[in-house]
Amino acid sequence: MFSRVKTLGSKARFPRLSKAILPIIIAIIGLAGCEKKAQVGFTQDDLKQSWVLTKVDGKDLQTTEPRITPNIAIDSDLKVAGFSGCNRFFGQIELTDNNLKVTAMGSTKMACIQDDQATLEALITTSLQKSNTVSLENNMLTLTSEQHILTFMPEEIPEDTPK
Repeated sequence: MFSRVKTLGSKARFPRLSKAILPIIIAIIGLAGCEKKAQVGFTQDDLKQSWVLTKVDGKDLQTTEPRITPNIAIDSDLKVAGFSGCNRFFGQIELTDNNLKVTAMGSTKMACIQDDQATLEALITTSLQKSNTVSLENNMLTLTSEQHILTFMPEEIPEDTPK
C-alpha cells in the first residue's frame, strides 16, 4: 500500500510538471530552428576593393618596372575594372554561391609587344570570363577555373607623404 501511494503521488505531480515544461521545450526547439546560421566564407562586401594579381597557377607573378601589375577593382555594384597586362578592361561580376564570372567584358585594344604580356593578358581575360570558384582566405582572393588559378592580394595604397 505504501508503494502504491508513492506511485500515485509521483504520477499526480508529473503530469503538471510535463504540461509546464513541454511548451517551453517546444518553444526552444522552434526558436533554435529560426536562428541565423553562421556564415561560412565571405560576403559580397568582402570583395569590394582593389586587388593585385600575385600568382598564376601557384607561381609568383614576375613583373619588372615600369610594367603595371595586373589588377582588378570591384565596386559596390559588382562592376569590375582592371588591367590585364596590356589593356584595361571592365565588366560586370556575376556572383552565384562561390562562383564568380565577369560578363559584358570590354577592353582597350592596345598592342602587346612582349609575348609574355600577351600570354598573361589572354590567360587573365579568358579566365575571368569563365566560371571561377572563388575563395577568400587570409586576405587572398583566389579564382579557380578549369584551366587556371589566379591569386590576388589587396592593393596596397601608399600612405600620403608629409608636405
